Amino acid sequence: MAGVVACATLTACAPTTQRVRVSDGAAEAEARKQRQIALQAYLEDQQRLLRVSYPLLTRGSDLCGDDIRYTTGMALANSSTLLTEQFKESAESVYKLSNAVQVVYVVPGSAADKAGIRSGDTITQVGSWRTSGDGSEVVKQTLNQIKEQSSNGQPLRVDIRRPAKNTIQSQSLLITPDRACSYPVVLGQGDEVNAYADGNQVVVQRGMMRFATSDTELGLVISHEIAHNSMGHMRAKMTNYTLGTILDIATQLLLKVPTQGLFGSLGGNAFSQGFEAEADYVGLYIMAQAGGDIDNAPQFWRRMATLSPAAIQSSHTATHPATPERFVALEETVKEIKAKKAAGKPLIPNLKNAPDLQADPLLPPAKP
Repeated sequence: MAGVVACATLTACAPTTQRVRVSDGAAEAEARKQRQIALQAYLEDQQRLLRVSYPLLTRGSDLCGDDIRYTTGMALANSSTLLTEQFKESAESVYKLSNAVQVVYVVPGSAADKAGIRSGDTITQVGSWRTSGDGSEVVKQTLNQIKEQSSNGQPLRVDIRRPAKNTIQSQSLLITPDRACSYPVVLGQGDEVNAYADGNQVVVQRGMMRFATSDTELGLVISHEIAHNSMGHMRAKMTNYTLGTILDIATQLLLKVPTQGLFGSLGGNAFSQGFEAEADYVGLYIMAQAGGDIDNAPQFWRRMATLSPAAIQSSHTATHPATPERFVALEETVKEIKAKKAAGKPLIPNLKNAPDLQADPLLPPAKP
């Protein structure tokens, strides 16, 4: 048998042209260049995601009920926290990062920006807590200190070091954090055109970052996922799944019929299209509160139809509404929001149980 395998391997089809000779030095030089390009693209995605999501989370916080935190709008890192260990050299040589905790981005107009924090600053102290250590752990500790010391919205003192002409300046700055929805928006490493909410955070895959070419499109995606969390859709779906699973168990015990999780699956997907439509609706209000371009936002669903033509056809077995329905519904929501603006009314979604939606739009959105 071993002889047969060896013969098959030797006689298998192989390339017929001469392979170009590549020197190890040239390949390694190109690898360094590609790591630099990859790190730059990663940082640009991170910065874009923070820049677009920050106003949605802060200015739209009234639609998040009690799910509130306080945030500063600055991104921290050191040479050990960007992608994997193989990118550490690029982080140090290109972006001048070290083991110290450094500010790598500040959202324009954010709390940190207003306080005078700048990209390139090194954080040496948060309140009375001094940064110490190296690796990714010190960055996590610093972020936790910022979170804890600003948890009630109180001003936060941050000590920094900043390069100046032929010297290093030390400053103590006071940041008054911004009120925000308590759902961090994070960058996923997947290539799929997808974003999702899990009840605690919003994850936007890098494939979606590439597809959503404008900040308007990306803002629509993020606000949609924020709305999923703020409206309690993940909790509702889990409750529905649990009820279905109980029915699965009862059917198997009492009727001796193996359901193989059928009722749990049906329960988990119950009202799925309704939840998606509600997230579209509430998400556009979040976008409007943040001052986003709601006029052009519906165009996203026309572009999505080019990526997934099958989604144009409506189906009650699908988990999401058809793209034409979503486009038209958003256009109608744009009209609704503009009418409220013209009438000087608050930009809050209408509720089914409101006694008179047009006459009294002041009721806050209730969580299911």
